[in-house]
Amino acid sequence: MNKALGILWVLIITGAVFIGMNLFEPNSGNPENQNEDSNTPIEIVTQQEIIDVSEADSKTYTEYIKTAQEHFNKGELNKAIEDYTSAVRLNPRSKEPLIALGNTYLLNNQPSESKATFRAAQDLDPYSMEIQIGLVRSYINLRDIEKAKEMLDNLEETDSVVQYYKGIVLILFKDFEGAKEIFTFLATNEEFTIPDWIRTNSLKFTDAYDTFTFYSEGEDVHLKTLLAKALSDAEEFEAAIPLLYDIIAEKNDYRDAWLILGYAYLNTNKILDSIDAFTQAKALNEDKPETLFFLGLAHYANNNIEKAIYYLEEADRKGYEPKDEISLRLGDLYLLKKDYEKSTIKYEETLSMNKKSMDVYVRAIWLNLNKLNNPAKALKLANIALEHNPEEPMSYNLVGWSKTALGDFEEANKYLKEALAMNPDFDAAHLNFGWLYELQGKTALAKEYYKRAYMLGQGGSIGNLAAQRYNSLTEAELKNKYLQVNISAPSNN
Repeated sequence: MNKALGILWVLIITGAVFIGMNLFEPNSGNPENQNEDSNTPIEIVTQQEIIDVSEADSKTYTEYIKTAQEHFNKGELNKAIEDYTSAVRLNPRSKEPLIALGNTYLLNNQPSESKATFRAAQDLDPYSMEIQIGLVRSYINLRDIEKAKEMLDNLEETDSVVQYYKGIVLILFKDFEGAKEIFTFLATNEEFTIPDWIRTNSLKFTDAYDTFTFYSEGEDVHLKTLLAKALSDAEEFEAAIPLLYDIIAEKNDYRDAWLILGYAYLNTNKILDSIDAFTQAKALNEDKPETLFFLGLAHYANNNIEKAIYYLEEADRKGYEPKDEISLRLGDLYLLKKDYEKSTIKYEETLSMNKKSMDVYVRAIWLNLNKLNNPAKALKLANIALEHNPEEPMSYNLVGWSKTALGDFEEANKYLKEALAMNPDFDAAHLNFGWLYELQGKTALAKEYYKRAYMLGQGGSIGNLAAQRYNSLTEAELKNKYLQVNISAPSNN
């Protein structure tokens, strides 16, 4: 499992968990891939006489923008960056791909690249507020708060986005009262149109101030820590880090500060630093399940599966909640370890608590079909998926897939048809129809469905597996034709 995928897993799964973490006032004393093991892309057979579905050597500007947005929406940020960069090359006088590229660099923890990109966009449109805010965000993420403040001071004061980032910069300058005034206005004012995301994030900061006020004799370090957590909850991780340095320098035994620092490091791809911070938090409280959970995630991001499993199991034993979340993560980790029995047990535990998670059904059924040779169990799980998720085409696809594995081709056909009736462009259902026809010896039909699955699922595991199966059938056909060639005796002429 590569590190980038590990980080993506951490970001998607743990955000809500961290936001819900209780933050306490410090004590004054000492305290698998869906259908294929390999992630390597599989090219469709390239010989033109066999098939002609290879991608064109070049794409248009519009196509690059479209695929970049698709990659961005899937969290495939490096691929999005590649396509946005190609779009910029094709249309260097357009600011739109530069803005999109700059925002993607920011999300991918590349603030130096985002700054350079927004500067290039600024050359095209010096007065664009979106571009200038992109530069402000780049400076904040580079921890150049002087430059960020300088830019904000020259922007329209009544703009809510400008005000929001000004509040963040004021926190970093330790002007906590000035920041409080801004965030209170943004969270409560009804006279102006303020974007929902700004209201939501501003409430995180006002809640921090309210919590601090509740402790009538609260220390300044407690307010700083509450604000650092608010910054992390608002996904301003780089802004939180220097504030946390100050807190820890002042109070080195403040466990919550170490925990927030580890989380900020984890979300900015500073994996070894995050492990160190979570280890410090653990040393201050050995039994805190949240600390053990995050320490496990950090080791996972560092590709240390054994340690990740150890700490997540420890977190589970210490009562980590939500229970289904930790069972799911352990299922994933045991899958990576190739301990398929334990993996499916954890997935089934997850499904017993959350019967709506289609991704988990897919993983559990894939394991039972492809690794454990238990199609009966796969069908049982698929029927549960259908019972609780009849509106999902995937439910019908899973039943059809399982019935195909059991050799019940007529019933499998019925369920796969229903999946495609609900979603004609469902790549997984086309793939399984191909497998159904391949098992029945209907090679031409199988190839048509594999080809369709490949076209619909290009770049993903479904497309790759469809290509592999299509190629295998084609190669078998070619070999068979070769064996049928008659070799005549040489002529004497």
